[in-house]
Amino acid sequence: MPAARVRPLSIAACAAVALLVARLAAADADPAADPAADPPSGRIYNGIETSAFPAVVAVGVENRDGSGGLCSGTLIAPTVVLTAGHCLSLDPIAAAVAIFPDGGDEVDIDAASWEVNPGFDIDRVAVADVAVVVLARPVTDVVPLPLVSSAPRPRSRADIVGFGDKNAMSGVGIKRVGRVRLTRCPHAVRAVGIQPGQLDGSLCWRPRRRGTDTCHGDSGGPLLVNGAVAGVTSGGFPDCPGRLSWDTSVAAVRDWIDGVLANAAANQ
Repeated sequence: MPAARVRPLSIAACAAVALLVARLAAADADPAADPAADPPSGRIYNGIETSAFPAVVAVGVENRDGSGGLCSGTLIAPTVVLTAGHCLSLDPIAAAVAIFPDGGDEVDIDAASWEVNPGFDIDRVAVADVAVVVLARPVTDVVPLPLVSSAPRPRSRADIVGFGDKNAMSGVGIKRVGRVRLTRCPHAVRAVGIQPGQLDGSLCWRPRRRGTDTCHGDSGGPLLVNGAVAGVTSGGFPDCPGRLSWDTSVAAVRDWIDGVLANAAANQ
């Protein structure tokens, strides 16, 4: 796959982003992490800064090679954050989330564990690109967001939310929201290695330059339909705004998510 032409919203694109807690801050000193190399539109493209959606959180990851990065995620249970599989695909050794219960004050919580959907493969675009982060302690002052039970129809309106823009003061992204209209996913996009049927488990939209789109660092954030999590931000082509963007459909991986939630509840 000619990956250079695809926009995976991966933490690799955000290796210079400051991590969320002091324990992970050493990754910011990595001399290989050049802030000038950050993508110019590392945020919800044409999005609006918001203090709403307290269940949408920033996810910081430290990898074994010393790199680190920023993703987004959604609190779906008191100890469980839903995010993208590719956010946790580079041999992570630590992770944490930043939550803003009142829209302003930041609360950091370490990850106790994480799990990537077994169907995800970093070399295969747009298939089962979901993961969960299990928190070391429950979040008690934010209501988790519900999950859809069936995929929304094409032409449905949806909100995209993410932390893809760095805040120079804190190193945590600025939460932004945008609005998109879903479209039917193409059967294949052979020019970028998306084979027939590979987008069957995705939700797609076609960004417009004056519209909104997800971008680097928004990975793992939610696509919300009527307030419920319908998608998990995965990628797009070729950049932000692109010609095609896709989220992993929650309905397509709901059985796996429900299993993780059951395990987390049993271990509380």
